[in-house]
Amino acid sequence: MEQWPNSPQKTKQVISTFADGLNQSVESIEIKDSQLTTAINVDSFLYPTLQVADGHSVLSQHTGYINRLFKFLGVWYCGNGKGLYKLSGSSWVAVYEYGDSNNDRLWDASMFFDGSKLYFLDGTLQLRQYDGSSLTTMSNAPANSKYMTTHANRFYLANSSDNLLSYSGLRDAADWTSTDKYTGTGKITVETPDGEKPTGLTNFANHVLLFKKYTMHKLFGEDSTNFNMTQPYGVGCISDRTIVPTRDSLFWLGPDGFYDYMGGAAPTKISDPIRNYIEQINMAYAHHCVAGTDGRFVYLSLVTGSETLPNVTLKYDLQRRSWWPMSFVATSFYLDGQTLYFGTANGQIMRAGNSSYNGAPISWAIETKPFSEGDETVHKAIHKLWVVADIEVGSSLNVAYAGGTEGSDWTTVSNMTNGTGQIQSIKIPVIVRTPETWYRLRLWGTGKVKIHRIIREVTRRGA
Repeated sequence: MEQWPNSPQKTKQVISTFADGLNQSVESIEIKDSQLTTAINVDSFLYPTLQVADGHSVLSQHTGYINRLFKFLGVWYCGNGKGLYKLSGSSWVAVYEYGDSNNDRLWDASMFFDGSKLYFLDGTLQLRQYDGSSLTTMSNAPANSKYMTTHANRFYLANSSDNLLSYSGLRDAADWTSTDKYTGTGKITVETPDGEKPTGLTNFANHVLLFKKYTMHKLFGEDSTNFNMTQPYGVGCISDRTIVPTRDSLFWLGPDGFYDYMGGAAPTKISDPIRNYIEQINMAYAHHCVAGTDGRFVYLSLVTGSETLPNVTLKYDLQRRSWWPMSFVATSFYLDGQTLYFGTANGQIMRAGNSSYNGAPISWAIETKPFSEGDETVHKAIHKLWVVADIEVGSSLNVAYAGGTEGSDWTTVSNMTNGTGQIQSIKIPVIVRTPETWYRLRLWGTGKVKIHRIIREVTRRGA
C-alpha cells in the first residue's frame, strides 16, 4: 500500500487489478484489493487482466433437462428425463426410452476396456451394453445399480439402497457371478455408523473411491487377494454428478462445500470464497448439482433456494484458485479435446468459445471491495480515475462509485461505448461532494472487454 504524503491535503495514486475473483469468506473490508464482492460473466483467464468470459453457441437442440452428455465412437449422446439418445444427422434417436419423463432419472455411462462398448444405467434400469447399433442387457449385473466406474479392467457398481460395492470379472462386464480369486467377481460391504448409503463412485490415482454423504472410502488393489479398503475420510459427496477429475486433482461437492483431492493427503475445501452460494444449496435436490472442466476452469452448477434443478453456474480457476459466477446455467458437461460442451434445462447442447451468448451480447459487471486506502480514521475523496482497458468495437464499459461499505447509491462517472479494440488509458474526472472513509467502484457493460488495471487518485480530507 502506497503511504500517504505528510500533508493531509496531498493526493496519492493507487493502482489495482481485479482478477482474484469473488470472496464471500470474510467481511468485504477484509478481502484483498484485487478481489471482488460481486462479479458476473468475467474471469481470470488472462491474469492479472480481468476479461469478459467467453461465450457459447448452440450445437444442437433436443428436449427436456439434459443431465448427461458425452461422445461414444465419435457420436454425440445425451440423457434426459425420458431416455438416452444419440445424434444422427440433425436428429436425436432413442437408444433407450421410457414412456414417461422424470427429472430424477439421472443417467450414468461409461466405456470399458477397449472403448468399443458403451454401458449405461439410471438407478432402476438393469445395466445395458451398447455397441452403436445393438443393445444388450447385462442380466447378471446387480439390480438397481446407480453408480458405476472402471478400474484395473473391472467394472464397479453401487446403488443408493444398500452398502455393497460390486465388481465384475476381469475384462468382462457381463460376468458378475464367477468366483476365481484372481479373475472372478465379488462384493465388498462398506458400512458406516450413521447408516448412510452410497452417493457416488469413481476412480482416481490408481484406486476406487466410494462416497457417502459424509464419508469417502478408498479401495486399493486389483482382485480379492489384495483389495484393501482404508479407513474413511470424514468428507462426503452429495452429488455424483459433481465428481470431476482433472490432470492433477479430483473435485466434488460435499455437504459443506466443494473439495479438491490430489490422491494422497486429505481433501481440501476450496469453496469458502463462494460461501453464500454453498449455504443456499437446496439439499433435497442437491443430487442435481453438476460439475465439469475445460482444463483451465472447473465449472460448478448448483441447485439453490427453492429451485429443483441447477439455477447457478460458477467456475473455478485451477491456476489462480479464484471463483467466478456466470449468468448461464449448465446442467451437464463434456470436454471434447480442448472444447467444452454443456447441456441446459431446455434441451440445448452448447459449444463454449464464442464472443456472445448464442448471438446476444454478454452483459458483465463487477463491484470492488470498500477501499480505505490504508487509513480508516479519515474521510477521503476520489478526484480522478484512469481505467486501462481494451474495449472491443461494439462493446461498452461504464464506471460508477459509491461511498460507504454497502448500499446501492451509485454515481455514474463514465459511459464508454463502441470501443476501439486497442488498449487505452482512459482518464475519468470524479466529483465527490461528500468524502467518505470507504468507497467502492462498480464497472459494468456489454460485449468483450479487458480491464488491465485502474489507477485511483485520492485525497485525504483530515482526521
